[in-house]
Amino acid sequence: MLRLNAAATPAVFAFDAFELARLMAMSGLHLAVTAPEGGLVGYALAFSHDQPYDGEEFLALGRSIGVPFHYVDQIVVDPHARAAGLGRMLYERLAEHATAQGANVLCCEVNLSPPNPVSLAFHQRIGFNRLDDMATVDGRTVALLRKELPAPG
Repeated sequence: MLRLNAAATPAVFAFDAFELARLMAMSGLHLAVTAPEGGLVGYALAFSHDQPYDGEEFLALGRSIGVPFHYVDQIVVDPHARAAGLGRMLYERLAEHATAQGANVLCCEVNLSPPNPVSLAFHQRIGFNRLDDMATVDGRTVALLRKELPAPG
């Protein structure tokens, strides 16, 4: 995960081994995708609305959403594995988990500065809507996104 995270920076927040361990310990869900020949080619890290996560985007979304939600902190796919549907598949698994846990919404953020237009377009294609823009304490500007989930059953 550290290798993929570093390769995706600055499109996603960079973390070290300590921060990764901290996030995974409190995460309600982390998924990994491996290639048939081995090796990690994608991952997702998500939190339920009621977990003690301290990310500022998560906290801002928690103040504005008003219903149970799952927050996708990071979803990263190896550039060599893109266009294989892995990002969509990770989001499908996240949505299934969120719905099973009673969440009505998936939320995330995408960097606007530094820009990440590929991710923003991807999220719009899979049904995310822009709620607001937010300036973060580390100097980024992000788009806060929301996707309604179908009712279980």
